Amino acid sequence: GVEVRGGSDPVVENNRLSKNFIGILCAEEGKGKLIDNVISDSVSAGLSILSAAVPEVYGCRINGSQKATGLLMVGSGNCQVSDVEMQSLRLGAVCSDGALGKIVRARIFHMAGAGVTVRG
Repeated sequence: GVEVRGGSDPVVENNRLSKNFIGILCAEEGKGKLIDNVISDSVSAGLSILSAAVPEVYGCRINGSQKATGLLMVGSGNCQVSDVEMQSLRLGAVCSDGALGKIVRARIFHMAGAGVTVRG
């Protein structure tokens, strides 16, 4: 997949990412704009936002693996995720360990488990 780390600030737009362990990983204060990407059949998570990362995420579609989480936010910074669609996954959005992100206008359906999970 794609990794955005260490304060990097790329634009990742209109890509198809398929059959990766993690589709897009933002960590270690990574920034950037993730726009209109299609992420499918990831093993662990479609999009992981970790370790004070603060990407802006718009219009991404995440689908297709009954074992994966669509959006995983763990200890993330104050990022915004909007207009995303997640379908046919194990879990939709999981926010934990002090994640500060905001999820707006998400469409989450056909999950094996919860659409949205908030813990710790």
